[in-house]
Amino acid sequence: MAPAGDSIYFPSLDKCLSGEHQLISWKTALIALSNLDDARSNSALENFLSDQHTIDLLKLPFKCFQPPTPHTRTSFETRTAAIHVTPSAHGHYDINQIKEDTLWLSKEVQVEEVAALRIVILEWQTRPATQLLSGFSEEESARVQDAAGSNAFGLSQLRSSVQIPPSQRPDSTSFDGLDSRRLRFWDIYLSERRYILKVSEVLVSASLNLEAAGQVDFRSDKGKKQEKSTWVSQVGAAIVEQQRSSKDGVRSANTFLDECIKSLQVHIDDLEGGSGSFKDEGGRPEIEESWCQNQITEMIHVMELMFITIDFSAEISPSVITLSWLRFAGKYGFFDQFQPPFPSQQSLLLPFQALIAMVSLVLLKLPLTTVHLFDSAEQPPLETDVSDLAPYINNMATIVEINSVLSDAAGASLTTASPAVFAWSVIMQVLREVSQARKEAREIRQSQRAVDGFQAASSPENERVDSTATGNTSLYPSLRRRSTNSETSLEPSLYEESLEKIMENSLDGDPIAYLARSAVDGSRVFDVISSLAGEVCITFGSDRRPGLRLRIRIALLELVRSSLNWIEYLPEVLQAALAVLTGSERYWDFVGRPAIASSLDPTAMFLDDDFMVQKLLYTALSRFPYETLPFLKLCKALAACRTTNDEGTLLINELLENLGTFTQLLPLSFRGYGAIREDENANYVSLKENLSLFFVRKGRLASRRQGPAQQNALVDIKGDDSTGGLYIPAGTVGRVISETKPLIVIWDYKYSGLKYLGRLLETALVGSNLTAYASGLESDKDALTEIVGLLTMLLRSSVESARTEGEGLAGVEAAHRVLEEASDGLDRNRDVITIVFDIFDEELHKKPSQPGLEHSMALLVNCVQFIHALIPILPSRVWQLLAKGGLLEIDGRAGKLASVVEASEMIAGHYDFLIGCVYIFQGLVEDAATHSVARKVATSKVATRFTEIEARVAGIPDKTMMKVLLAYERTMVAVIESSPTWVFTNPEERLEISTRLMSTFHNILRYSHSIDDSPDPTKKIFAVFTPAANYLIDVFLSISSNNLPSHTILRIFYQGVETPHSTVLLSKLDIWTVYVRTALDYATLLVQISTYLELPTSHLESQLFKATPLLVRLYVSHEIYQVPVICLLRAIIIGAASSSEEPPSLLGHFGQETAKNFLSVLSILNSPLNDEPLNVSIWNLLSAIVSSRQQWFAVYLLTGSTPRESLKDTKRATVSSSRRGRPLLIVALDSLTDITALQPERALAMLEFVALAEDNWPWAMTDLHKHPKFLTAISDFIDTLNSRPTPKDSAKECDRTRMASYIADILAMYIHHSRQLGETDFATKLVRKLAYFTNNAVTVPGYNSSLHGNLQRNFGMKFPRCDLNSFKRTKLQRQPFGRDYFYNLELLDQVMQYDPAWRGTRDQGFAEEVARANINLSMIESQVFLLHSWKLFIIELSAVLAQEVGLQRVMARVISDCLNSNAKSTLPETIFKRLAQVRADLAFALMQRLVKVKSKEPEVKAILPEIWDTLRICGATFELSTTSNDINYYRCLLKILFLALQAYTTDSQQAKSTASTNGVTPTPAKHPKRANAPESSYIILDILGVVVAQGFRSLATRLHDHPEESSTTDFALLTAILQTAIRIPEVDKSQSQIVLQFAENKTARYATTLFSWADQLAVNADPVYGELSILFILELSAMPMMAEHLAVEGVLSQLSNANIMGRFRNVNGVGPFDDQPRLYAIWTRGILPLCLNLLDSVGAAIGGEIAAFLNQFPRQLARSADGFDSKRAPTPTDPSAGCLTLAAASEAHSLALISHILDSFRAAGASMGVVPAEISELQWDRGQVKEDVEGWLQERRLLRERILPVTEREVELVRQEALDTRVGAENRLEEKVVTELTGAFRCLGSANNQ
Repeated sequence: MAPAGDSIYFPSLDKCLSGEHQLISWKTALIALSNLDDARSNSALENFLSDQHTIDLLKLPFKCFQPPTPHTRTSFETRTAAIHVTPSAHGHYDINQIKEDTLWLSKEVQVEEVAALRIVILEWQTRPATQLLSGFSEEESARVQDAAGSNAFGLSQLRSSVQIPPSQRPDSTSFDGLDSRRLRFWDIYLSERRYILKVSEVLVSASLNLEAAGQVDFRSDKGKKQEKSTWVSQVGAAIVEQQRSSKDGVRSANTFLDECIKSLQVHIDDLEGGSGSFKDEGGRPEIEESWCQNQITEMIHVMELMFITIDFSAEISPSVITLSWLRFAGKYGFFDQFQPPFPSQQSLLLPFQALIAMVSLVLLKLPLTTVHLFDSAEQPPLETDVSDLAPYINNMATIVEINSVLSDAAGASLTTASPAVFAWSVIMQVLREVSQARKEAREIRQSQRAVDGFQAASSPENERVDSTATGNTSLYPSLRRRSTNSETSLEPSLYEESLEKIMENSLDGDPIAYLARSAVDGSRVFDVISSLAGEVCITFGSDRRPGLRLRIRIALLELVRSSLNWIEYLPEVLQAALAVLTGSERYWDFVGRPAIASSLDPTAMFLDDDFMVQKLLYTALSRFPYETLPFLKLCKALAACRTTNDEGTLLINELLENLGTFTQLLPLSFRGYGAIREDENANYVSLKENLSLFFVRKGRLASRRQGPAQQNALVDIKGDDSTGGLYIPAGTVGRVISETKPLIVIWDYKYSGLKYLGRLLETALVGSNLTAYASGLESDKDALTEIVGLLTMLLRSSVESARTEGEGLAGVEAAHRVLEEASDGLDRNRDVITIVFDIFDEELHKKPSQPGLEHSMALLVNCVQFIHALIPILPSRVWQLLAKGGLLEIDGRAGKLASVVEASEMIAGHYDFLIGCVYIFQGLVEDAATHSVARKVATSKVATRFTEIEARVAGIPDKTMMKVLLAYERTMVAVIESSPTWVFTNPEERLEISTRLMSTFHNILRYSHSIDDSPDPTKKIFAVFTPAANYLIDVFLSISSNNLPSHTILRIFYQGVETPHSTVLLSKLDIWTVYVRTALDYATLLVQISTYLELPTSHLESQLFKATPLLVRLYVSHEIYQVPVICLLRAIIIGAASSSEEPPSLLGHFGQETAKNFLSVLSILNSPLNDEPLNVSIWNLLSAIVSSRQQWFAVYLLTGSTPRESLKDTKRATVSSSRRGRPLLIVALDSLTDITALQPERALAMLEFVALAEDNWPWAMTDLHKHPKFLTAISDFIDTLNSRPTPKDSAKECDRTRMASYIADILAMYIHHSRQLGETDFATKLVRKLAYFTNNAVTVPGYNSSLHGNLQRNFGMKFPRCDLNSFKRTKLQRQPFGRDYFYNLELLDQVMQYDPAWRGTRDQGFAEEVARANINLSMIESQVFLLHSWKLFIIELSAVLAQEVGLQRVMARVISDCLNSNAKSTLPETIFKRLAQVRADLAFALMQRLVKVKSKEPEVKAILPEIWDTLRICGATFELSTTSNDINYYRCLLKILFLALQAYTTDSQQAKSTASTNGVTPTPAKHPKRANAPESSYIILDILGVVVAQGFRSLATRLHDHPEESSTTDFALLTAILQTAIRIPEVDKSQSQIVLQFAENKTARYATTLFSWADQLAVNADPVYGELSILFILELSAMPMMAEHLAVEGVLSQLSNANIMGRFRNVNGVGPFDDQPRLYAIWTRGILPLCLNLLDSVGAAIGGEIAAFLNQFPRQLARSADGFDSKRAPTPTDPSAGCLTLAAASEAHSLALISHILDSFRAAGASMGVVPAEISELQWDRGQVKEDVEGWLQERRLLRERILPVTEREVELVRQEALDTRVGAENRLEEKVVTELTGAFRCLGSANNQ
């Protein structure tokens, strides 16, 4: 075969070495094909297998590796030329080494160079995974040993699997050494050889419809659904087409079969000669062993291909192929004595020999050949056809040689040849009959001709006698009519001649009989058939692809059928038939199995064949019930057939309900019969009286001692209910078949077999005094076992048959009918269920005391199966009977389950009973979940037995179910803990038990915690699981180090690394992988639950973290483990990060070499098969790593180098070469540059990874900054989103929205990074691409209120005791957006399927409504994410480009949209609160930016009406917001209002507080009238009245009543709003209205009262409310009319009476350096400015009151005057002495100004309308202050040294430069102090001048 060119099979070398393309090995292809449903949707696999070169290889897979030729060498040189392969810059590969390795492999195994090159590249690409499996490092070994615990149970197993002790793991140098590489090349070469054969077999099977089982649903022929053609079957068809083509154009499979036989011969020759590998070293035993095993495996697969090809052929095998095979097989004695060269290969012996036998059998084409022979009897004699392609049966020489070969095999009694020998004996018998018939016909014809000649001579007129007159005497009349005038009819036929030659050469009298005898007696062919159909057949194929094993059974069934013509009804024949029908399948294999196509179902073929039914089934029936077991076993086997009649009844059930004969022992004492039809001499008899089928015994012990003849029966049947009315009526005709006393009679009696069997079961109960007449003895255990087993299969098949058709209730009803029929003959107080449970309990109590009774154990097992089959039919009965029975330990009763297992099964090593109990446990859990809703809504009805469907689920208290589940679970947990030490004869049983239990535990926890986070577990829909779930959590998540269940889980992980990689025993491989995967899923769920419930770190979690090196190796051990391992690692990392403690280091547990190899494996992502779930899982894991405090491992995966390597070399280019491939962050960035080409799930996972990486590791922004395309690509993608129409409420829309949110996060972080670097170009470009965000990010989500409202209402009406919210998902697991996002639709489907309204007609029921609701909620959630991300993005953008007018307009629009969306939202409260707060925060942040840059855009000023509308519509106040927990939202709105008001101030000076340095409130300047002035005035008035006046009153009242719930920021916020509002020019005209509003709300009174409470409301002795209240009063006084109102109200008098003012009368007053600096602030920032405002607004009239008020605090005034003494200096005891503060300077300025104003009023006297004497002089030493201030201003250096900042603001001012250079200050604080002192000096100077 020509070498592979550049194709999908083997692309160019540079793509393979660069990582762009990962080669698909044949092993990978087979694993992908193991699940055809997934394979059919895998485009990468389709492209690979559809490639023409691949098909060429698969056509003759055993010849895929051709020897080298000069042409192949040239092709190799071309591929590896320097022009095609670039040498690795980082040393990841050495092209020269690759070429050398290729040439060595090509020479060593004699394959062409390109094929060898592909193997070498495969090894190079998989080298990291291989190195992981090579063993543990010493550090890892210690950690894994620690995880294993003191038991150390698993490490030795793992060591044996990798064949390298952990302490002796090879280092990277030896691993990459020449010898190690060559061993790996050898292994891959052998692997590719056997896996390509298996892939070919799978594809060919698919094309030949062998995969119908499990893919096609069948009920009956009329219900057949044809399988749709898929690419898998199309590729298989292409392979078959090429296999059948030949050079001469004749389509036939003979060439392929011939090549197969030749290949087998080559393999045998090679096996005898040895591999010849490593001959220069003298060979290697381990290589020889693996090579021999591979040779045998390849031969098995070749024979599988042969069997499939021959079996599918509709033609008789040609002579050349038949002889070629038989000569080959005969040459080696049909390999009957074949022994593999090595003991490790013994497991391959049975499959190998079985295929030898089966190929030999099917090659004879028994059914086709016999039909051909019978047809030939009516045809003219055939002549020998010597053509190679002619049917072998038409070639005399071939017939003779076949007979010779098989006669030799018969003589040697070769077991492997016995099926073929037996089949040949059948063929030869048919051939003899046909020949004999022809011979007789010829003799008759010759006699007829003689008669005709004589008559012609004597009577000429009779010449035309009709020659057909005697035709009826012939066996073949049609043949005689056609051949009457033919001379050829007188010639012997081919078959006669062949038969004569065989007879001549035979030494035995009858060679044909000899063949049959030898096969039956010598080789025991029927035992061979049983073995082949049973334990051997099961090794072929798998449960997912059972086609091959089914075809083998069908071929054996045809052999059994053909033998029935010549062999009587014998036990051996029956046993063989049963083996073929059951295939050694257990009941559990039948449970849940997909329907099998009737063409592949042996039971369906049996029932459809009248001949087999008559010969076997009816023959067994004719002996029933005298011989009970044969008929029962046949019926049980046939009950597995799901074919039904038109009424939906199983065919075998229909037969059982209408049996026509009854065979029994006739009691000796019975005389009620007489002989009839004696002339026929057939022993016919007739009943003269009724004959009971049962009789009542006098005593149970006596009945056992006596036979039926000695027992006295009650023959008065008519009214006897004790026997159930079961009797044979008088007049019934029968026939005596045994005249020995007692007689055996077969009655022609129609009756229900089920009714009889039910009654027969009852006789087995303790205390029963009935015995069946049929045998005259009590029912033996075998019969009871088969009866229970038959009922079990009937029940299960009824359910499964209807389920296949989607009519589950119909199946339940059919099963009900079975139970009704079986119970019909019982006592009215009993039914068959009660009988079986009573038998079960009796046997349970017997078993521990009689452990050796196998029959009793079999009966127990069948009773367990019956209970399991009953669960879907009548679960209520099962719950009740288990709660009352003796199986479980409930209410103090000792359960028998454990004692039976210990007493019997643990000793025998077989655990059928335990497995059955495990299945019951699983069934109960599923029933408790599935019928949870039905039980809640079921009405109480009086239901008759088995008639009401509601009776299935009703009537079981939750308490009972909880008890049963918890008791069962405790026992099963004990099984999990102790089973590792048990002895298992069949290792698969251990796997099955653990798999089922962990799966059930997983479901219990999932049901309990995946939905409904209600704090009250009793109200949950799955409340029955709460005790069981809590017990599991206590056991498996215990913090105890003696946690046996955690050791069990770790043991399974160890075993997972040992997963066998066999292409033969696929069923065992499936069991193994499911076992490990179930453990992984269960461990993942446990860790997730621990995180979800915030439990302390359990022992299991700690051990799992230590076992992470093991999990990494499990990841690479088999492809099926990859996704589960990734999910477990992610859960472990997230769980560790959720703890308050520092999580363990993942990199530290891995080690450098393991981490490097693991990341190399991860870096190929989902290659080579584009496995999307795996890809997404990997990115999710990486996201968890970079966001979960795994700093060292995060550094490694982001940079490609370990921290240790980074320390060695700081150059990025060098350290990144420590492992092959690019850093994963670069991989993500490169992939996202073409984001539109990615699947949404993958794109989301990558974007999340990038966003989290940049968020948690800012230095990683460098890669993003340097990437040439990424930022442009994602920003362009956002820009194009508006132009992509996607239907609303679709999953795609949700994914797009979520992608946009991640992009916004990334862009926000990038802008933040760029801002620090001073780069704004990219941010400027983004402004033009914000349309999607501005249009979609803030708007009200499309919440479908009618959908959700109607759904909740209708659901509640339909299911009155079930709330849809009970199915809301919890935060246990993250769920993607879509149809199953919010409400768990999967669980809803499970629990609601009983009600037709759930699905509705045409899928318009509740299910579709819930799916639509999920999509709608997905959309809302995605928009919430988008809003959060947009918030960060626009805030960062505004920080850079807030001065840009275009962005200011965008910001204003965003603010407006946020406010309008909140005002107009119709969302539910829970959703609205989440969105409203975020929108409010966003609007506030943007408004801050706009105010800061003093934006003059009209859109900014338009925000004030919108924020006020929002406040009005929400109707919030401080009082309401506090009670409804919306206070934060209301505060945020007020902050926005405050900022919106600032947009209306004219300049910054107007925004300053009246507590400015000069203390005088400037008069507002005149401004031109604005268009919106009247509207804004009204709004401001409303704000002052509602927000300020009413708000302050509410806050003051709330503070007095609930001080712990109050906040100082609320008072400050209202003060700020007031301050800003009154400075808006338009407000001056409305002062009278404002005063009226404040007066109506008694604002001044509340403010002064609050001031008076300040000392009592102090927070940590800090009178903060005193400052807040005085500042609020100060702002009120800024309005002249309000100041007058305050003066009239006597504000100063009220203030002076406050307790807090007493502090200013103390000896030393209050200063800036006191323990309570706020008191000084009250004085300087509040009291003194208030006095100034009152003086300014009221004038001289209040001068005397001001003077009197201030003079009340002489010590405070004195302290102020003394504070400017420059002679004082700081000392160690008083470091602030002689220091000045800004507040002190402001105090001096204010007092100087007040003093100046009072002096001016006093001097003016009457002109000002005052009496000068009434204005007392301020008791403040102005002269001293003036002198001191002047001194400070003159000594600027000393002043600079003495200025002391006392607040954070002042500290910040120290860092700022002075604004006015004329002041001569060095910083802003000094500048302010100098300004204040200068102002004070001027005022004091003016006073002196005055």
